[in-house]
Amino acid sequence: MSDVDEAPEPAAPRSSLRRWVTRGVVVAVALGLVVFVPGPVFRAIHSHAAGELVDDVATGRTELLAKQDEFRAPLAGLGDPARSWTQVSCWLSPRYSDGDGEQDVVMFYWQECSLLAYEVYALPADAGDASEVAEGLGGSTAGDPTCSEILFDVLTPDYGASRPSEYAAALWWVDPHGEPMAGHPDSCAVPSPDDSDAARVTRDVDEPTTAEAYVVYQVRSPIEAVDVGCDRRLVWIFSCVAEPEGFPML
Repeated sequence: MSDVDEAPEPAAPRSSLRRWVTRGVVVAVALGLVVFVPGPVFRAIHSHAAGELVDDVATGRTELLAKQDEFRAPLAGLGDPARSWTQVSCWLSPRYSDGDGEQDVVMFYWQECSLLAYEVYALPADAGDASEVAEGLGGSTAGDPTCSEILFDVLTPDYGASRPSEYAAALWWVDPHGEPMAGHPDSCAVPSPDDSDAARVTRDVDEPTTAEAYVVYQVRSPIEAVDVGCDRRLVWIFSCVAEPEGFPML
């Protein structure tokens, strides 16, 4: 009986191998899309939402100016403002964990925006310091002299008396030539429509500001907000590691 050579096992069909390679590529691409693509997609969505928020807030100018007129009555003795304008201002606020996990963990950020109306009144040279100006308006100060002091008990609603969902008023005295508070180099600055955080600016009065001191009157519209996400270690999971780059978007 002669030896018979055993036939070699057939090689895997190339079509089968090709299918496995194709499946591997598809899985790799899908994982890449899950991990990397949503970042730019979410950023585009958040950017669009933030832009719409700014536009929506800016439409409230008529209502804001009506509130400004309503609150202004106690300031009649200051005369006409040297500057007045409206602007949209936005900032970021963190949204912390609600207690289901680790406390004080930032999960995402809100872009919050409001429409502000400013009036800047130049004071005469003999107006006195902040406490004297406050007394002349029927109010008071906190009694801690600095180059910028809040004037309380003059306006209604008073400083800090309104909720974020309501219109709010603020009044303060400022000496732009005073000594800034430690750690706050801009604490003596008079607000300006040219500030970098101002958008959708509409100027009403814009005269030179050369006085020694000023009273600044501000009215804020209700605060509106939109989720703008954050920077994460991975797109889908984990808490924020930093504020979203490029926000607040004005």
